[in-house]
Amino acid sequence: MVLAVGVSVLPNTGNAATTYKMTTTVESNIRTGDSVKYAIIGYYKAGTTVTFTGKTANNWYRITYKGKVGYVSGKCLAPYKAQTFTALNNEAKKHLGKKYKWGATGPTSFDCSGYTSYVFKQSINKAIPRTAKEQYKASTKVKANQLKAGDLVFFNYGSGIAHVGIYVGSGKMINAQNNGVKYDTISSGYWKKYIAGYGRVVNF
Repeated sequence: MVLAVGVSVLPNTGNAATTYKMTTTVESNIRTGDSVKYAIIGYYKAGTTVTFTGKTANNWYRITYKGKVGYVSGKCLAPYKAQTFTALNNEAKKHLGKKYKWGATGPTSFDCSGYTSYVFKQSINKAIPRTAKEQYKASTKVKANQLKAGDLVFFNYGSGIAHVGIYVGSGKMINAQNNGVKYDTISSGYWKKYIAGYGRVVNF
């Protein structure tokens, strides 16, 4: 298995008792020692919040796993990013006005699902599927009266899920559409009549 973890601070703590939280971005092996030659004693699923208590000289991070000391490689460390709507929204707004291009995943142009997947990954280190249809399948469905900022809004023009945007509150979404990345109202008008449903991939 490939190791990857997100971490907020990367100090060389040696044997210090200071603890730091990190989040796994993919399934991550836990070993009895600080190299791949040591036995695997467990693993963390992607998205697991982990606490480590030190760093070895060869860039492995010490953790406590089920009451035992374990080690996770630091080779694939990525910055820890707090999963907040503010972080997501700030990233989303950075791309206002950028061009729409079918199949584009950023950062200079986007299609609808390329935009949503890019924003979630860059802002809160959350990987979501590439296409609107896959994002719909992977999300937890919510009703209109349960909709929260950060949820995904899905659209169907008659042949299945074909568009997605990020709900930002007050009846509006931010999305990559034919006119580029922009805000649109979903509570009335054109977009409202094509809404297929709402999905939650992060519970802010």
